[in-house]
Amino acid sequence: MNSIYLKKLLNLFNYFLLNIFLAVLKNKRHGIKNRTLLLIRLDSIGDYVLFRNFLESVRESEKYRDYNITLCGNIIWKDLAETFDKDYVDHFIWLNRKKFYSDFKYKFKFLRNVYKSGYETVIDTTYGREILYGDAIVRASVAKVRIGSTGSREKHVSWKRRMLTDKYYTKLIPATDENIFELFRNKEFFEVLLDKKLNIKQPQIDPSKLPEYKALPDKYCVIFPGSNDPQRRWSASNYAEICEYLISEFGLHVVIPLSGGEKYIADEISRKVKSKKLIDLSGKCSLTELAKIIADSEMVISNDTAAVHISAAVNKRFLCISNGSYFGRFLPYPEAVFPGANYLFPDEVLKDSEHPEKLAEKYRINSPIDINSISVEIVKNKIEHLLK
Repeated sequence: MNSIYLKKLLNLFNYFLLNIFLAVLKNKRHGIKNRTLLLIRLDSIGDYVLFRNFLESVRESEKYRDYNITLCGNIIWKDLAETFDKDYVDHFIWLNRKKFYSDFKYKFKFLRNVYKSGYETVIDTTYGREILYGDAIVRASVAKVRIGSTGSREKHVSWKRRMLTDKYYTKLIPATDENIFELFRNKEFFEVLLDKKLNIKQPQIDPSKLPEYKALPDKYCVIFPGSNDPQRRWSASNYAEICEYLISEFGLHVVIPLSGGEKYIADEISRKVKSKKLIDLSGKCSLTELAKIIADSEMVISNDTAAVHISAAVNKRFLCISNGSYFGRFLPYPEAVFPGANYLFPDEVLKDSEHPEKLAEKYRINSPIDINSISVEIVKNKIEHLLK
Protein backbone atom coordinates (compact mmCIF):
# COMPACT_ATOMS: atom_id res chain seq x y z
CA MET A 1 0.00 0.00 0.00
CA ASN A 2 1.22 3.51 -0.85
CA SER A 3 2.86 4.99 2.28
CA ILE A 4 1.14 8.39 1.84
CA TYR A 5 -2.25 6.70 1.54
CA LEU A 6 -1.51 4.58 4.61
CA LYS A 7 -0.54 7.71 6.57
CA LYS A 8 -3.84 9.35 5.62
CA LEU A 9 -5.75 6.29 6.81
CA LEU A 10 -3.86 6.31 10.12
CA ASN A 11 -4.59 10.02 10.56
CA LEU A 12 -8.28 9.43 9.88
CA PHE A 13 -8.35 6.54 12.37
CA ASN A 14 -6.62 8.74 14.97
CA TYR A 15 -9.16 11.50 14.45
CA PHE A 16 -12.14 9.19 14.96
CA LEU A 17 -10.45 7.58 17.96
CA LEU A 18 -9.97 11.04 19.50
CA ASN A 19 -13.71 11.68 19.14
CA ILE A 20 -14.48 8.44 20.97
CA PHE A 21 -12.02 9.24 23.77
CA LEU A 22 -13.40 12.75 24.20
CA ALA A 23 -17.00 11.48 24.26
CA VAL A 24 -16.04 9.08 27.06
CA LEU A 25 -14.29 11.81 29.04
CA LYS A 26 -17.19 14.23 28.82
CA ASN A 27 -19.55 11.73 30.43
CA LYS A 28 -17.87 12.59 33.73
CA ARG A 29 -18.34 16.00 35.31
CA HIS A 30 -15.36 18.05 36.36
CA GLY A 31 -14.86 21.43 37.96
CA ILE A 32 -13.09 24.44 36.48
CA LYS A 33 -10.25 25.86 38.61
CA ASN A 34 -10.24 29.64 38.56
CA ARG A 35 -7.18 31.48 37.29
CA THR A 36 -5.52 28.45 35.75
CA LEU A 37 -3.88 28.70 32.34
CA LEU A 38 -2.59 25.96 30.06
CA LEU A 39 -0.20 27.04 27.28
CA ILE A 40 0.35 24.51 24.49
CA ARG A 41 3.50 24.35 22.38
CA LEU A 42 4.28 21.00 20.76
CA ASP A 43 6.56 21.72 17.80
CA SER A 44 10.31 21.18 17.48
CA ILE A 45 13.35 22.55 19.29
CA GLY A 46 13.97 25.47 16.91
CA ASP A 47 10.32 26.50 17.14
CA TYR A 48 10.56 26.45 20.93
CA VAL A 49 13.71 28.64 20.91
CA LEU A 50 11.83 31.24 18.83
CA PHE A 51 8.86 31.05 21.22
CA ARG A 52 10.27 30.75 24.74
CA ASN A 53 11.09 34.43 25.39
CA PHE A 54 7.38 35.23 25.18
CA LEU A 55 6.71 33.17 28.32
CA GLU A 56 8.11 35.97 30.44
CA SER A 57 5.70 38.41 28.78
CA VAL A 58 2.76 36.16 29.67
CA ARG A 59 3.96 35.74 33.27
CA GLU A 60 4.33 39.50 33.76
CA SER A 61 1.22 40.54 31.85
CA GLU A 62 -1.65 42.30 33.56
CA LYS A 63 -3.99 39.66 32.15
CA TYR A 64 -2.25 36.51 33.42
CA ARG A 65 0.19 37.53 36.18
CA ASP A 66 -2.09 36.09 38.89
CA TYR A 67 -2.72 32.82 37.05
CA ASN A 68 -1.26 29.43 37.81
CA ILE A 69 0.48 28.70 34.49
CA THR A 70 1.15 25.25 33.04
CA LEU A 71 3.14 24.68 29.87
CA CYS A 72 2.29 21.62 27.80
CA GLY A 73 5.41 21.04 25.72
CA ASN A 74 7.18 18.62 23.41
CA ILE A 75 9.31 16.33 25.57
CA ILE A 76 12.30 16.70 23.22
CA TRP A 77 13.01 20.20 24.62
CA LYS A 78 12.18 19.41 28.27
CA ASP A 79 15.77 19.85 29.43
CA LEU A 80 16.10 23.38 28.04
CA ALA A 81 12.65 24.54 29.18
CA GLU A 82 12.99 23.30 32.75
CA THR A 83 16.38 25.01 32.99
CA PHE A 84 15.35 28.41 31.64
CA ASP A 85 11.58 28.77 31.97
CA LYS A 86 10.84 27.63 35.52
CA ASP A 87 10.56 31.27 36.66
CA TYR A 88 7.71 31.89 34.22
CA VAL A 89 5.86 28.56 34.42
CA ASP A 90 4.38 26.96 37.56
CA HIS A 91 4.03 23.46 36.11
CA PHE A 92 5.17 21.51 33.06
CA ILE A 93 3.44 18.58 31.36
CA TRP A 94 5.39 16.79 28.67
CA LEU A 95 4.02 15.11 25.58
CA ASN A 96 5.80 12.39 23.65
CA ARG A 97 4.50 13.00 20.13
CA LYS A 98 5.28 9.51 18.81
CA LYS A 99 3.49 7.81 21.71
CA PHE A 100 0.54 10.22 21.54
CA TYR A 101 0.07 9.27 17.88
CA SER A 102 0.50 5.50 18.10
CA ASP A 103 0.00 4.43 21.74
CA PHE A 104 -3.75 4.72 22.34
CA LYS A 105 -3.53 3.99 26.08
CA TYR A 106 -0.99 6.82 26.45
CA LYS A 107 -3.19 9.13 24.37
CA PHE A 108 -6.29 8.47 26.50
CA LYS A 109 -4.42 8.95 29.79
CA PHE A 110 -2.88 12.21 28.58
CA LEU A 111 -6.23 13.65 27.43
CA ARG A 112 -7.91 12.46 30.63
CA ASN A 113 -5.32 14.26 32.77
CA VAL A 114 -5.85 17.48 30.80
CA TYR A 115 -9.63 17.14 31.19
CA LYS A 116 -9.44 16.43 34.94
CA SER A 117 -7.08 19.39 35.54
CA GLY A 118 -9.98 21.78 34.92
CA TYR A 119 -8.07 24.64 33.30
CA GLU A 120 -10.03 27.88 33.07
CA THR A 121 -8.10 29.10 30.01
CA VAL A 122 -6.25 27.09 27.37
CA ILE A 123 -4.12 28.70 24.66
CA ASP A 124 -2.54 26.85 21.75
CA THR A 125 0.27 29.26 20.84
CA THR A 126 1.28 27.40 17.66
CA TYR A 127 0.92 29.04 14.25
CA GLY A 128 1.02 25.67 12.48
CA ARG A 129 -1.93 24.31 14.47
CA GLU A 130 -2.18 20.49 14.37
CA ILE A 131 -5.55 18.73 14.39
CA LEU A 132 -4.28 15.53 16.03
CA TYR A 133 -2.17 17.27 18.69
CA GLY A 134 -2.79 20.81 19.93
CA ASP A 135 -6.37 21.02 18.66
CA ALA A 136 -7.18 17.67 20.33
CA ILE A 137 -5.78 18.86 23.68
CA VAL A 138 -7.74 22.11 23.47
CA ARG A 139 -10.92 20.17 22.88
CA ALA A 140 -10.19 17.75 25.75
CA SER A 141 -9.69 20.62 28.20
CA VAL A 142 -13.28 21.88 28.00
CA ALA A 143 -11.91 25.19 29.33
CA LYS A 144 -14.13 28.25 29.55
CA VAL A 145 -11.71 30.21 27.35
CA ARG A 146 -9.96 28.46 24.46
CA ILE A 147 -7.68 30.61 22.31
CA GLY A 148 -5.61 29.78 19.23
CA SER A 149 -4.29 31.16 15.97
CA THR A 150 -6.25 31.07 12.73
CA GLY A 151 -3.21 29.05 11.67
CA SER A 152 -0.82 28.59 8.79
CA ARG A 153 -2.34 28.58 5.34
CA GLU A 154 -1.06 25.30 3.85
CA LYS A 155 -3.94 24.15 1.65
CA HIS A 156 -3.78 20.51 2.76
CA VAL A 157 -4.57 21.42 6.38
CA SER A 158 -6.20 24.88 6.51
CA TRP A 159 -9.55 23.68 5.10
CA LYS A 160 -9.57 20.80 7.63
CA ARG A 161 -9.11 23.24 10.48
CA ARG A 162 -11.98 25.39 9.25
CA MET A 163 -14.27 22.38 8.84
CA LEU A 164 -13.29 20.31 11.87
CA THR A 165 -11.42 22.10 14.66
CA ASP A 166 -11.85 25.88 14.52
CA LYS A 167 -15.08 25.32 16.46
CA TYR A 168 -13.08 23.99 19.43
CA TYR A 169 -11.93 27.55 20.16
CA THR A 170 -13.80 30.44 21.73
CA LYS A 171 -11.39 32.90 20.07
CA LEU A 172 -9.04 32.68 17.08
CA ILE A 173 -6.35 35.35 16.74
CA PRO A 174 -5.91 36.31 13.06
CA ALA A 175 -2.53 35.53 11.48
CA THR A 176 -1.48 37.70 8.57
CA ASP A 177 -1.21 35.95 5.19
CA GLU A 178 2.21 37.53 4.67
CA ASN A 179 5.07 35.03 5.07
CA ILE A 180 6.98 36.50 8.01
CA PHE A 181 9.86 35.27 10.16
CA GLU A 182 8.66 32.95 12.95
CA LEU A 183 9.84 35.23 15.79
CA PHE A 184 7.70 38.02 14.32
CA ARG A 185 4.82 35.55 13.90
CA ASN A 186 4.98 34.76 17.61
CA LYS A 187 5.21 38.47 18.41
CA GLU A 188 2.11 39.12 16.29
CA PHE A 189 0.15 36.47 18.24
CA PHE A 190 1.24 37.48 21.74
CA GLU A 191 0.75 41.20 21.18
CA VAL A 192 -2.90 40.54 20.32
CA LEU A 193 -3.28 38.02 23.13
CA LEU A 194 -1.82 40.34 25.78
CA ASP A 195 -3.12 43.56 24.20
CA LYS A 196 0.26 45.29 24.41
CA LYS A 197 3.38 45.94 22.34
CA LEU A 198 6.29 43.65 23.13
CA ASN A 199 9.97 44.51 22.93
CA ILE A 200 11.30 41.09 21.94
CA LYS A 201 13.74 41.48 19.07
CA GLN A 202 15.65 38.20 19.02
CA PRO A 203 15.67 34.77 20.66
CA GLN A 204 17.82 34.78 23.79
CA ILE A 205 19.39 32.13 26.00
CA ASP A 206 21.79 33.41 28.67
CA PRO A 207 25.07 31.47 28.11
CA SER A 208 26.20 32.25 31.68
CA LYS A 209 23.36 30.06 33.00
CA LEU A 210 24.33 27.06 30.89
CA PRO A 211 26.01 24.10 32.61
CA GLU A 212 29.64 23.45 31.79
CA TYR A 213 30.35 20.50 29.54
CA LYS A 214 33.36 18.18 29.91
CA ALA A 215 36.64 19.72 28.89
CA LEU A 216 36.76 20.55 25.21
CA PRO A 217 39.60 22.15 23.23
CA ASP A 218 39.95 25.92 23.47
CA LYS A 219 39.17 26.38 19.79
CA TYR A 220 36.72 24.26 17.87
CA CYS A 221 33.91 24.48 15.34
CA VAL A 222 30.59 22.74 15.72
CA ILE A 223 29.34 20.72 12.76
CA PHE A 224 25.65 19.79 12.78
CA PRO A 225 24.97 17.56 9.76
CA GLY A 226 21.59 16.16 10.84
CA SER A 227 17.99 16.96 9.92
CA ASN A 228 14.63 15.20 10.24
CA ASP A 229 14.04 15.93 6.57
CA PRO A 230 16.49 14.18 4.19
CA GLN A 231 15.91 16.91 1.56
CA ARG A 232 17.42 19.46 3.97
CA ARG A 233 20.46 17.32 4.77
CA TRP A 234 23.76 18.12 3.02
CA SER A 235 25.61 14.83 2.51
CA ALA A 236 27.85 13.32 5.18
CA SER A 237 30.65 12.95 2.64
CA ASN A 238 30.51 16.72 1.98
CA TYR A 239 30.64 17.42 5.69
CA ALA A 240 33.61 15.07 6.02
CA GLU A 241 35.53 17.22 3.51
CA ILE A 242 34.62 20.33 5.50
CA CYS A 243 35.86 18.70 8.72
CA GLU A 244 39.19 17.88 7.08
CA TYR A 245 39.41 21.45 5.78
CA LEU A 246 38.81 22.98 9.22
CA ILE A 247 41.39 20.68 10.78
CA SER A 248 44.13 21.05 8.12
CA GLU A 249 43.72 24.73 7.18
CA PHE A 250 42.79 26.28 10.51
CA GLY A 251 44.10 23.79 13.06
CA LEU A 252 40.67 23.63 14.66
CA HIS A 253 39.05 20.71 16.40
CA VAL A 254 35.61 19.75 15.08
CA VAL A 255 32.78 18.74 17.41
CA ILE A 256 29.72 16.83 16.17
CA PRO A 257 26.98 16.91 18.87
CA LEU A 258 24.08 15.18 17.09
CA SER A 259 21.26 13.35 18.88
CA GLY A 260 21.69 9.64 19.50
CA GLY A 261 19.20 8.88 16.73
CA GLU A 262 21.44 10.60 14.17
CA LYS A 263 24.73 9.08 15.29
CA TYR A 264 24.88 7.05 12.07
CA ILE A 265 25.60 10.35 10.24
CA ALA A 266 28.47 11.17 12.59
CA ASP A 267 29.77 7.61 12.19
CA GLU A 268 29.85 8.01 8.41
CA ILE A 269 31.84 11.24 8.77
CA SER A 270 34.22 9.64 11.31
CA ARG A 271 34.99 6.78 8.90
CA LYS A 272 36.17 9.31 6.32
CA VAL A 273 38.04 11.71 8.63
CA LYS A 274 41.03 10.04 10.23
CA SER A 275 41.93 12.63 12.84
CA LYS A 276 41.88 12.82 16.62
CA LYS A 277 40.69 16.40 16.23
CA LEU A 278 37.27 15.11 15.24
CA ILE A 279 35.17 14.74 18.40
CA ASP A 280 31.89 12.86 18.11
CA LEU A 281 29.53 13.73 20.97
CA SER A 282 26.42 12.28 19.33
CA GLY A 283 23.97 11.12 21.99
CA LYS A 284 26.35 12.20 24.75
CA CYS A 285 25.10 15.69 25.59
CA SER A 286 21.83 17.17 26.79
CA LEU A 287 20.12 20.08 25.08
CA THR A 288 21.48 22.58 27.63
CA GLU A 289 24.96 21.11 27.15
CA LEU A 290 24.54 21.44 23.39
CA ALA A 291 23.72 25.13 23.87
CA LYS A 292 26.90 25.53 25.95
CA ILE A 293 29.02 23.68 23.37
CA ILE A 294 27.66 26.01 20.68
CA ALA A 295 28.18 29.12 22.81
CA ASP A 296 31.87 28.30 23.40
CA SER A 297 32.67 27.41 19.77
CA GLU A 298 34.31 29.52 17.08
CA MET A 299 31.39 28.99 14.70
CA VAL A 300 28.58 26.58 13.87
CA ILE A 301 28.17 24.97 10.43
CA SER A 302 24.81 23.30 10.08
CA ASN A 303 21.88 22.29 7.96
CA ASP A 304 18.62 24.15 8.66
CA THR A 305 18.10 22.63 12.13
CA ALA A 306 17.61 23.66 15.75
CA ALA A 307 21.38 24.29 15.96
CA VAL A 308 21.09 27.55 14.01
CA HIS A 309 18.32 28.87 16.29
CA ILE A 310 20.26 27.94 19.42
CA SER A 311 23.30 29.67 17.87
CA ALA A 312 21.33 32.87 17.37
CA ALA A 313 19.96 32.67 20.91
CA VAL A 314 23.46 32.44 22.44
CA ASN A 315 24.89 35.03 19.99
CA LYS A 316 27.17 32.64 18.11
CA ARG A 317 27.66 33.13 14.38
CA PHE A 318 26.64 30.30 12.13
CA LEU A 319 26.76 29.14 8.53
CA CYS A 320 23.57 27.40 7.44
CA ILE A 321 23.49 25.20 4.34
CA SER A 322 19.92 25.10 3.02
CA ASN A 323 17.91 24.08 -0.03
CA GLY A 324 15.53 26.99 0.61
CA SER A 325 12.68 25.17 2.40
CA TYR A 326 10.60 27.43 4.69
CA PHE A 327 12.22 30.51 3.17
CA GLY A 328 10.88 33.62 4.88
CA ARG A 329 9.47 31.77 7.88
CA PHE A 330 12.52 30.14 9.47
CA LEU A 331 15.32 31.46 7.28
CA PRO A 332 17.19 33.55 6.59
CA TYR A 333 17.44 35.38 9.90
CA PRO A 334 16.70 39.08 9.34
CA GLU A 335 19.77 41.23 9.93
CA ALA A 336 17.96 43.11 12.70
CA VAL A 337 17.24 39.86 14.56
CA PHE A 338 20.72 38.31 14.40
CA PRO A 339 23.56 39.74 12.27
CA GLY A 340 25.77 36.66 12.79
CA ALA A 341 23.61 34.50 10.51
CA ASN A 342 25.14 33.32 7.21
CA TYR A 343 23.48 31.18 4.55
CA LEU A 344 24.35 29.23 1.43
CA PHE A 345 21.59 28.25 -1.03
CA PRO A 346 21.57 26.39 -4.37
CA ASP A 347 21.97 28.54 -7.48
CA GLU A 348 18.34 27.79 -8.39
CA VAL A 349 17.26 29.66 -5.25
CA LEU A 350 19.79 32.45 -5.64
CA LYS A 351 18.56 33.40 -9.11
CA ASP A 352 15.59 35.08 -7.41
CA SER A 353 17.69 36.64 -4.62
CA GLU A 354 16.84 40.19 -5.74
CA HIS A 355 13.17 39.42 -5.08
CA PRO A 356 12.98 38.02 -1.52
CA GLU A 357 9.19 38.29 -1.49
CA LYS A 358 9.09 35.95 -4.51
CA LEU A 359 11.41 33.50 -2.76
CA ALA A 360 9.32 33.64 0.40
CA GLU A 361 6.21 32.70 -1.53
CA LYS A 362 7.83 30.09 -3.78
CA TYR A 363 9.61 28.17 -0.99
CA ARG A 364 7.19 28.99 1.83
CA ILE A 365 6.65 25.33 2.75
CA ASN A 366 9.34 23.32 1.00
CA SER A 367 11.88 23.30 -1.79
CA PRO A 368 12.37 20.46 -4.29
CA ILE A 369 15.92 21.64 -5.10
CA ASP A 370 18.79 19.28 -4.33
CA ILE A 371 20.77 20.66 -1.38
CA ASN A 372 23.86 18.83 -2.63
CA SER A 373 23.99 21.12 -5.65
CA ILE A 374 25.81 23.42 -3.19
CA SER A 375 29.42 22.45 -3.76
CA VAL A 376 32.05 21.77 -1.12
CA GLU A 377 34.26 24.51 -2.66
CA ILE A 378 31.56 27.13 -2.21
CA VAL A 379 31.22 26.17 1.45
CA LYS A 380 35.01 26.24 1.93
CA ASN A 381 35.21 29.72 0.39
CA LYS A 382 32.51 30.97 2.75
CA ILE A 383 34.24 29.45 5.77
CA GLU A 384 37.56 31.02 4.76
CA HIS A 385 35.84 34.41 4.52
CA LEU A 386 34.25 34.00 7.96
CA LEU A 387 37.28 32.60 9.82
CA LYS A 388 40.02 34.69 8.23
